[in-house]
Amino acid sequence: MAIQPRDSVAVARQRPDPSRIQDLFLARLAQLEERVAEELARPAEASSPLQEFLLDASREAWTAVRAVGSVVSEPRGFLRRLALAVSARPSDELGVDAEAADSVRELLRPLMRMWLGFAHAEGAPLAADGGVLVLVNRGAWPLPAEPLAVWTVLSEHAAGRPIHALWDERYLELPLLGDWLSRIGFASPSEDNCRALLERGRIVIGFPEGRAALSKTYDRRYRLARFSDTGMIAAAIDAGAAIVPAALIGNEESFPVLGNAAGFPVTAQFPALGAAGLLPLPLAWRLKLGTAVEYPHDGDPAALADAVQARVQAMLAEMLAARTSIVRG
Repeated sequence: MAIQPRDSVAVARQRPDPSRIQDLFLARLAQLEERVAEELARPAEASSPLQEFLLDASREAWTAVRAVGSVVSEPRGFLRRLALAVSARPSDELGVDAEAADSVRELLRPLMRMWLGFAHAEGAPLAADGGVLVLVNRGAWPLPAEPLAVWTVLSEHAAGRPIHALWDERYLELPLLGDWLSRIGFASPSEDNCRALLERGRIVIGFPEGRAALSKTYDRRYRLARFSDTGMIAAAIDAGAAIVPAALIGNEESFPVLGNAAGFPVTAQFPALGAAGLLPLPLAWRLKLGTAVEYPHDGDPAALADAVQARVQAMLAEMLAARTSIVRG
């Protein structure tokens, strides 16, 4: 008996769907990637410093590959974040574009993780409501690398609350850079600006060493300049805001200031490497938040500034004592 041909519709139904096969393949590939990530993250015995370095390097390399892969696999999302970060958008009553700020942080986070190993802040959590003034030490590098890094990391601890950074007004007055910084939430460190933000319940990052830090060189790293400008602390007292000391390490090794030339700091990489020397050296940064400082409602700003400075200096000493390497933290 001759074999009769099957119905063409039935054959079509039995034919494998190419899109379904691709979905299964991608799912299996994702499982394998997760398994590789778990294996790389698993602690391994190192018989020598070189082997330990190679193990750490492999973990960081895999993290970098996955970050690049996510950008390649979703180019539209990356391009959208980039466009939002640089384009003009409607802003709030303070001139801040929250969507642009989020896009900038999304772009900076993977770069900071890969380059500086800087992703989270340690220590006490920030208050869930009300104004919060976070006072951080800084180095002698004048460009806003430190405030951008701290601003990005602290946003992970802000629970969606608006977060601002106060930095040298000379850079906020520049035509392009200043406009961009203002739009993502930066402001000059005046008492009035700080008070206005804190009264609105914002989280504000301040660097109370101010321009006095610009005179520091590498041999004076992590030795705080006097918190002589007490305007931010006075604003916090007036607004009844929490005052949180914070310590940052790694920044002064990434920008090792050796001296000054023509009014601009000379580092190990700048101006020798040209524009590339404006980037920080790829060393480990760490940020620790202390507990909020208690103060009376009629507290003396100068006395409170001295107390905060002592707290930050003590935190720096503890963090530096615990650090085993400037490369790995």
